[in-house]
Amino acid sequence: MYIFNRKDFSTSIASVVSVSQPHISKAAQSNPALAMQGFVIDLTLTNGGENTTIEFPVNSVSANYPDKGWFVSADRLATTREVEAAVNASKQYMAQLPYHQMVLQKGPSMLLEINPQMRLEAEQAQKIASLENRLAEMERHSTESNTKLDKVLALLAVDGPRNSKKKED
Repeated sequence: MYIFNRKDFSTSIASVVSVSQPHISKAAQSNPALAMQGFVIDLTLTNGGENTTIEFPVNSVSANYPDKGWFVSADRLATTREVEAAVNASKQYMAQLPYHQMVLQKGPSMLLEINPQMRLEAEQAQKIASLENRLAEMERHSTESNTKLDKVLALLAVDGPRNSKKKED
């Protein structure tokens, strides 16, 4: 069996360890509509030393397992078509990427132009950020001034007794 793993975009070949008798899917027990999809078999596969059991449709060449990110098939060509479809979908996505980047670049300013409420909120946010920056700058200057003042006071305290001793001599 071929396994195409969409999550890490890899393929592997698994060996079939065991096959059960056809039965109704376990999911059909809680959702009777799924029973209409037909019988399944339990396939136990070994892949890279790990055994995994999946429910495989009886009259199907392939099956998808979204929870695992797997496409499983005994048909090499079906797996090839699935990989090609994924590659083509990514090519289409990448071709549209410049358009989406342009939308992300122009969209916010366009929204501010046409929506007065959003423009007011953006202006308020800008004013708040500006005030926060000013406050941080003032705190930095205050801290620097306090540090300098502390140094001057320390020098005066140290020099003060020396100066008074010299005058007494």
